[in-house]
Amino acid sequence: MTDRTRQTATERLLDRFARDGDCYRQYTDGVEAALDDDGVVTAAFAAWRSFFRQSHGDAFAGLPDGVTIEAVFADALYYDFLIERLLSRAEGVLGVDVSNREPGSNTDALDVDFVAVHDMVASDGLAEQVDESIAAVEVTVLDGSVLRRLFESVVTQPVRLALGEYYTPRGVADLAVDDLAIENLATETFLDPGCGSGVFLSTVVERKRAGYAEADDAPTPAQQVAEITNSVYGIDLNPIAVRSARLGYLLSLAPLLDDAVDAVELPVFLTDALGLTRDDDLRYGGERFTPTVDHLVGNPPWLTWSALPDDVRKAWREGPADRLDLVVHRGADAKLGHANDDISVPFVLACMDRYLDGGDAAFVLKRGIVKGPAGRRLREQRLNGAPVAVDHVHDFTDLRPFGDARAGAAIYSLSVGSEPTAPVPVTAWSRDGMLPEFGTLDRLRETLACEETGFAPVDEDDPASSWLRRDAERQALGECSHEIRHGVKDDARDVFELDPERVDDLEPDRVFPYLKSRHVVKFGLFGHDYRLVPLDSADEDNEAWLEAECPRTYAYLDANREALAARSSSWLDNGTFYNVFGLGEYTWAEYKVVWCRLGYKPHFVVVSTVEDDLLGEQPIVPGDHCMFIGTDDGSEAHFLCALLNSSIYQRTLDDVSSGGKSSLSKSVVSRLELPRLDDVDARAADRLADLSRAAHGIVPEHTDVSKRAYNRTTIDDLVPIRAEIDALVEELLARRE
Repeated sequence: MTDRTRQTATERLLDRFARDGDCYRQYTDGVEAALDDDGVVTAAFAAWRSFFRQSHGDAFAGLPDGVTIEAVFADALYYDFLIERLLSRAEGVLGVDVSNREPGSNTDALDVDFVAVHDMVASDGLAEQVDESIAAVEVTVLDGSVLRRLFESVVTQPVRLALGEYYTPRGVADLAVDDLAIENLATETFLDPGCGSGVFLSTVVERKRAGYAEADDAPTPAQQVAEITNSVYGIDLNPIAVRSARLGYLLSLAPLLDDAVDAVELPVFLTDALGLTRDDDLRYGGERFTPTVDHLVGNPPWLTWSALPDDVRKAWREGPADRLDLVVHRGADAKLGHANDDISVPFVLACMDRYLDGGDAAFVLKRGIVKGPAGRRLREQRLNGAPVAVDHVHDFTDLRPFGDARAGAAIYSLSVGSEPTAPVPVTAWSRDGMLPEFGTLDRLRETLACEETGFAPVDEDDPASSWLRRDAERQALGECSHEIRHGVKDDARDVFELDPERVDDLEPDRVFPYLKSRHVVKFGLFGHDYRLVPLDSADEDNEAWLEAECPRTYAYLDANREALAARSSSWLDNGTFYNVFGLGEYTWAEYKVVWCRLGYKPHFVVVSTVEDDLLGEQPIVPGDHCMFIGTDDGSEAHFLCALLNSSIYQRTLDDVSSGGKSSLSKSVVSRLELPRLDDVDARAADRLADLSRAAHGIVPEHTDVSKRAYNRTTIDDLVPIRAEIDALVEELLARRE
């Protein structure tokens, strides 16, 4: 079997059976007509809808307008019809009968005879047309990746996303299986608890088959089939996924199915792997079956808590979330986590508790769980008081193996009973000048580059804090494309600094909100002082104008002429007697990213104007202890602020700063990679700017306390924002050549 043969077979099936083809329209039109008057089809629809409501709650409530539950049912039926016809063809070609063809076999989770439904809907010769098309294809060259593409060509993306279904490319599945600590491939047992179309099952089956082929004393093909089907199991909560996985499983066994094997039972079960919304009895080989395995592998549902119906959240809350302490948050958030927290980590940990007796696991999860609260339980590397080490991570950063519309992914390998190590070993994958391909492990390795690095916690005293890639810190060093400016320096605080009661004595035109180091926190301000800034730029001669237009201000300065003349800085020798330093067009930029240059407080904030009770709306002026980057582009300012406040840039500053009095001087910050907004990926830059704006909107709600109290407080609403910033910054840095 060649890749070209498989590709040709795939394209033929997709061209013939995709949702824009005649077969799709003929079948789904038949379903629509049958739902009006056929008892078999309407009964199947009622049973299917009841199953999904019990198993998934109202998962389809958020579908786009015009997409009905009947249309979802018709699509599911059509895909099942195609898989059932492919399965029949495979049975005929291989000379074997599958004894548990219906999805509900082995569990009675869904008691529907779908073959009878298909016979009713496709009664006008459609089945014969489909069979003719399938007969023209060498069915044994099809595999899980082909079935995945067929599934995605039929079932719309909103429906797939409503169920959290991200089907895995074969190359990624191979990497995951490679990471399992397998000592005896023939005897050890495997389970994919959310198997989808069965790509992980097929991968393991083929590994076992290859292992037998290399053995000197291999059992007979029939014995191999028996041993494989008694050691590689799958579970899924979607009926069409179960039938699809069984077909993929059968095709993976194809080379072993000789005359000695005339029937086979495939261990893929339709049920809830965690027994949350349904707890069906599993039967296999005619007996009740409870899988306890050596290895878990797979790609669990990618759903957030907010996407779960109330009854499903309740089942989680009263079941494994409570028993295994999987809820990170407390108080009002303890209902099950922030709305954007992903359920995949609790799913993985609960499956490890339910199915593993020791052993290990390799799961494809969102890359972002190394940041923020959603992945904290995984980063704690504990379960039920025992260690669960993250042994290795394959980090795909921004490569998105599931397509551009999907989240970034990583493979996490975990082992029960192993003590965690730090840093966690990471294989970081990146583009290698070619279009990335994930369809096979060979193509993945040929089209991608990789390097070995590690994840380490941001807070060394808290191993479960957000993890950063060690190599990303190096990438944060680079070229600063922005001019870094010094704040206003006047060397006469007693003259230029104004108490609030003195502000009314002067014209408000030249009095401005003024920042000192104590005012600046990450993404926010703790108030401001008042400062007289009597000119627009250093060395400007505006004395005549000031005396004419702001006579009270000029009189005040003239009264303090002696003190101003006593200033020692040579920077003030030119211009008027009230000249100041560090003042120019940049001071009046519409937006400024400001930080304190003294000490070590890596806090960055975007400032513009403030509405002050005494001054009205005035631009903020950074003071002598401040540095800033000025820009008239708000998005650019917030993009830079997000970079500088990210954990990676903060760690890099920690590495390159002296720790002395001027730790965040111009020379230090200019060593960072601070690109122009137009020079980076627009999607990521826009998102970082939006996240910075959101953070700036949150911080003012928490500044009604002392700054010391503020610094001791964790603002829960900021945690997911900062986690997403960290993930996006890592992505941007990973793209640097």
